[in-house]
Amino acid sequence: MADYFSKAAALAQSAAKLSKKMSEGLVENAREFGLEATSSQHYFDTSEEKMLHIRKYLDSRHDREKLDALDSSSHIGIKMISKGRDVSEFFPDVVKNVASNNLEVRKLVYIYLLRYAEQEPDLALLSINTFQKDLTDQNPIIRAMALRVMSGIRVPVIGPIVLLAIKKCIVDLSPYVRKAAAHAIPKCYSLDPSQKDALVEIITTMLNDKSTYTIGSVIMAFNEVCPERLDLIHQHYRKLCKMLVDAEEWGQIAIIGLLIRYARTQFLNPNPQGIKHSTKKKTKAFYSDESSDSSSSSVVKLCPLDPDHDLLLRSCMPLLQSRNTAVVLSVVKIFYYLAPQQETYKMGKSLVKLLRSHREIQYVVLKNIMMIATQQPNLFEPHLQQFFVRATDPAFIRDLKLEIMTQIATESNITFLLRELQEYVKSPNKDFATSAIQAIGRCAIGMPEMAENCLNGLMKLLWSKNDAIVGEAVLVIKRLLQLRPHDNVEMITQLAKALDQITVPMARASIFWLVGQYAQKLELVAPDILRKAAKDFSNSDDVVKLQVITLAAKLICLHPTDHTLELLYEYIMNLARYDVNYNIRDRARMLKGLRDDQRLGEKDGDEKSVGVFAEKMKMILLGNKEAPIESLSMGSCKYTLGSMSLVLDHPMPGYEPLPDWSTKKPDPSVRNTAVDSYDRTFAVQGFGSDSFSQFTQPSTYSTPRRDNVLYDLDNFYDSTESEEETEEETEEETEEETEEETEEDSEEEAEEDSEEESKEVEELQDPEKLESPYFKIQSTLEPHNLVKTSEIILQAVNDQPMLTYSYCLEIVFEDDKALFTLCLNQVLWFDLYLSKKDLDVAARIARTYVTNTRLTVPYENDKMALFE
Repeated sequence: MADYFSKAAALAQSAAKLSKKMSEGLVENAREFGLEATSSQHYFDTSEEKMLHIRKYLDSRHDREKLDALDSSSHIGIKMISKGRDVSEFFPDVVKNVASNNLEVRKLVYIYLLRYAEQEPDLALLSINTFQKDLTDQNPIIRAMALRVMSGIRVPVIGPIVLLAIKKCIVDLSPYVRKAAAHAIPKCYSLDPSQKDALVEIITTMLNDKSTYTIGSVIMAFNEVCPERLDLIHQHYRKLCKMLVDAEEWGQIAIIGLLIRYARTQFLNPNPQGIKHSTKKKTKAFYSDESSDSSSSSVVKLCPLDPDHDLLLRSCMPLLQSRNTAVVLSVVKIFYYLAPQQETYKMGKSLVKLLRSHREIQYVVLKNIMMIATQQPNLFEPHLQQFFVRATDPAFIRDLKLEIMTQIATESNITFLLRELQEYVKSPNKDFATSAIQAIGRCAIGMPEMAENCLNGLMKLLWSKNDAIVGEAVLVIKRLLQLRPHDNVEMITQLAKALDQITVPMARASIFWLVGQYAQKLELVAPDILRKAAKDFSNSDDVVKLQVITLAAKLICLHPTDHTLELLYEYIMNLARYDVNYNIRDRARMLKGLRDDQRLGEKDGDEKSVGVFAEKMKMILLGNKEAPIESLSMGSCKYTLGSMSLVLDHPMPGYEPLPDWSTKKPDPSVRNTAVDSYDRTFAVQGFGSDSFSQFTQPSTYSTPRRDNVLYDLDNFYDSTESEEETEEETEEETEEETEEETEEDSEEEAEEDSEEESKEVEELQDPEKLESPYFKIQSTLEPHNLVKTSEIILQAVNDQPMLTYSYCLEIVFEDDKALFTLCLNQVLWFDLYLSKKDLDVAARIARTYVTNTRLTVPYENDKMALFE
């Protein structure tokens, strides 16, 4: 029997060894094929054997095993930390791999060091030499990662070393490394604030960087370290404006934030008279055939802008089409705070487009729209339907949309809006229905001429079977009646008749308040209402009891000798005297005290003092009360547009309001630089492949230059039309006369060449010609510098717009389609169309361009009418 048990034990041991070998083999095979262990084994195997296994892999010569160990240790670390166990015990083993040749191993080591370096500062310092060596690595990714880890180690003693590393990396040839250096500046500043002066010098140097990949991070560092040093921005202002379109998305946000603060302190207010709301007529005339002279007289007059101020606005405008919501909101912030009032219409459509995004983004956008709508509701009037509530909208989106719709209501759309709100009132959602009723009330308050219609519609809701709707309708009616103190008797009487059917305490209290407030005109109704209230006083809610007590005091004040009212008054006061709620007892004592003082005066026989006391009591109880204004937008204007404080309606840590406008115009010469330090010739100018057309597409123009320059744009178009009409006739004649005129043509060409040379010499010697736009453009034209060329053309357009476009179409742009495209997009639309100088000329030039080049001009939907 003993032999049997011994054999069974030996067999069990053999089976256990075999099972262990099989599991190890399976794990090895899984590792070979890149498979991971099961989640439970991967995360929760914390045995000592497993820890030794990880250390063994960390000390291995094979990178694959090191990767497995680092990956495992990092995952186990997360789970162990949640279980109260620290993974910093592997710190010495991990630090030894900091100099690994495998990039993936280094990445994991750097991540581990950033997590535990602060807990093990002494061991972390051992790897500093390796990081300094990595700063000279050939791979820019390694150099950037080394600097990122060095600046992320929160050990104050290495502050000077990090500063030296930053100074070394800001001159690196790779923009990726320079970007990492810019991100390291705020970390170094928080680690050692005493290094601020040295860091400011570094930022000053990095502001000269011409890379659009780096400049955004530099501005972020500037905003963190020295946001008050706006004097450093003077010579880089124009460069930042030109680089704005090409910078990365989050860099654009930082640059725009800086430029807003700079513009507020360096330019004058373009709207010195403030924002006016009457721009609706002007917008209508702009999009229609009406003359701009039909605008209302209250529209703000055009205010000349500083050229640098205008440069900022023009540079930001393309970003209204950005895919990043934060960028669009930043550009809207620029136009809201910096642009003249006549230019703010550009931001309305861009904001409405953002409402198609996720509901969290919708909430932020709607909060900003609500703030803008309080000052300039005309921007969103054409987009009223975009704010209609959808069935899937959550409550926080729904309430904001209702608020915005009431803000942008006008005489032209109020009927349409009220019809939509009436549908919302029918919603089975009680909260939504009551919110719609409140919106109807706000429409009536905002447009007094529609108050009567709104009141009639609300009165119909009193017979609804939904108590919540009836109660809210009464509350809104009360506020509306307070705004029109006359002709309220009939409606208050109807409310009193419906009192028995209304069960909502707040609604009943509102009716009692209305009856008491207008009791002088309701001499027959008010006493009967008080009688009904006294019968049900004990069973009423506290808010109703308070209004019943006040009603009794008002009636006895108006009719002090009425015996019936006196009995009702005493009955109600006695009930209130012993009520459980102390507020009701306190109100009853106060009103009863006023009445008792009046009685004492009557007993003393001082009629004069009694009369004065009675008048004062009427003034206290029956004085006119202003209606409370309830709106979600109240107080929203005290925070800056686009800020988190505006969204949360509460000042957040770090919130700073915008600086005030400069009262005196600063010297603009501080922004003058000898050389433009940024050239967009080789920068991406758009989001699509068309941005590179200037380098890949040859010119398609084959029309020879003409000798006679057209000084009138109308003559230019007349000549093109006449040429098209005679084209067929000339083709037939030329075919017959080709052979006869061959010899004559050669002689005439020679004569014409000589005449051209003589004409060119005469034109160059003519002082009047030297001042013409043609010679200004032709003499300074640089075919490979489109930005400079567009600036030259834009300056000529400001001086002589019609002649400049004639010259450009006739001479300059016949040879270079890229120049034509650039001018058309940057000058024609921005200068002619958006500034509304001459829409007819803009349309004709664009139509000719499309016809001649057979290309499609990028224009928005609202520009389609120009080509029809």
